[in-house]
Amino acid sequence: MMATKTLFSRGGAKDLRQSVVNKMGRGEELASSLIKHFDRINTINPLWDDKEIESLLLKQKEFEVSLIGEKPNYPKTLPRFTPSSSDSCNRELFFKNLKAERDEEPMTPQQKRWTENSTGVHEARQRNLLYGEKYLPNPDFTVERVKDEENPLRDGLPAWEKPLEDWKVIEHKGITMVVTGMMDGILRYKDGTRIGFEFKTKSNSVAQIKQLKEPAPYHKKQCVAYSILFGVDEFVITYESVAKDKWSTGENARPDMKAFYIKVTERQRQQLLDKWAGISENVETGELPDGDNRKCMFCPFKTECSKYSGGIRA
Repeated sequence: MMATKTLFSRGGAKDLRQSVVNKMGRGEELASSLIKHFDRINTINPLWDDKEIESLLLKQKEFEVSLIGEKPNYPKTLPRFTPSSSDSCNRELFFKNLKAERDEEPMTPQQKRWTENSTGVHEARQRNLLYGEKYLPNPDFTVERVKDEENPLRDGLPAWEKPLEDWKVIEHKGITMVVTGMMDGILRYKDGTRIGFEFKTKSNSVAQIKQLKEPAPYHKKQCVAYSILFGVDEFVITYESVAKDKWSTGENARPDMKAFYIKVTERQRQQLLDKWAGISENVETGELPDGDNRKCMFCPFKTECSKYSGGIRA
């Protein structure tokens, strides 16, 4: 009898099975609930400015201003990794930790406005979340608050962005390193569970939202890093198109938002920690890791890397 070929490891099969269960059950519930949550708050018209909420957002801005010019207090001698670069090429992270010279990264006016538009939508959705928890009857989601008795400017702020920013020293396979970063938010679902909120924008057309079938792999990897840093296992990644359907389409407009549920597994956390530990060891020994030429577009070390281009492997 011919032996059957194993397509998945036990861990991989478990992750796939969990993914299917999540998609059909709780995951689908959480993803659809968050979209409905945004839709409900965006149908209240008019929704007048709330002094309490706007004062909280002003307090957040005051805290952010207080950080301008402040240097981070994590250990500078250890290799450092951030969630936003979790899916980056190993060689990019190697050069980053060695503080190699970066390429100049000019940005056109159009690109600058692109990022500013996305930031503006991002802030509007976070504001929606605060209004939703106060003005919706039985809201599905509320925003967790930061607790910091030592810093009155930070204490009580929404658990997102700069107020949530943190760092952690991690030991893995004999390697000591730092992971540091912030995320788009930690929410509380109506059942009391903590849910990581990740928000992404699409800027080309509303059709991009319909075409989405699952989160981008690098967005999933970000959630794994957030899980390590903030101790959250469940995430809802929400995508919104900055471009909208025609005003006249009204209720028949094409959907401009879509959400996906991610449940981070211990195996995924260990895999990312393995990657970071390996790069940390490369930094210690000076051994150049392999590169990945599929991830060159946004790499700030292309000039440095080109000196060793013969070693890049996809």
